[in-house]
Amino acid sequence: MRLTFLLAATLLAIAPTGAIAEEIPPAYEQVYLTQEQALKIALPPADEVVARPIKPTPEQRANIEKRLGRKVPDPTVTFHVAKTNERPVGYAIVLDEVGKYYPITFIVGLLPDGSVREVAIMVYREKRGDAVKRRRFLGQFAGKTAADPLMVNRDIIHLTGATVSSWSIAAGVKKAVVLFDVLVRQN
Repeated sequence: MRLTFLLAATLLAIAPTGAIAEEIPPAYEQVYLTQEQALKIALPPADEVVARPIKPTPEQRANIEKRLGRKVPDPTVTFHVAKTNERPVGYAIVLDEVGKYYPITFIVGLLPDGSVREVAIMVYREKRGDAVKRRRFLGQFAGKTAADPLMVNRDIIHLTGATVSSWSIAAGVKKAVVLFDVLVRQN
C-alpha cells in the first residue's frame, strides 16, 4: 500500500514537468490559400469546376485502406472536377493530415491520368515545420501516381526541421492518388 502511494505521488510530482506526457503547444494557424485560390493553383484552366462527392462502397473502402495501410475515416470524399467541353481536364482534393500536433490542410491537383499536377499548402497550424509549403519540397510530387511509393526516404526527400510535416504531406498525397485511382479512375 505504501509503495503504491509513493509511486502515485512520484508520478503526480513529475507529471507537470512533461516527463510523462508531452505538452501540446497552442495552435499557430497560418492561412496561405483559400479554397478558391487553391483550386486555381491545383487545376488547369477550365470552363467550369464542379464538386463531386463520392461515398466509397465497403469494397472500395477496404481496397483503399489496404493500399494505404491505414483507416480512412471520411464517409464521403469530395473531388473537384475541372471540365472543358464537358470533359474532365483535372481533379483536385482538399485533405487534412495531422502533422506533429495539428492538421495540415492542403490541396492535391491531379491530371485525368491520375498523376499529380500540383500540391499546395492551404493552412498550416504549428509554430515550426511550415517549410513544407516551399516549391523545393512540394515539387517532388509532380508526376507521381498511385503506383509510386510516395514515402519519405524512398522517393520523397524530407526537409530538415519539418520531418513530421514532410511525412504527413507524403502520406496525404499518397491518400489522394489512391482515392482517385479507386473512386474515379476505376469507375
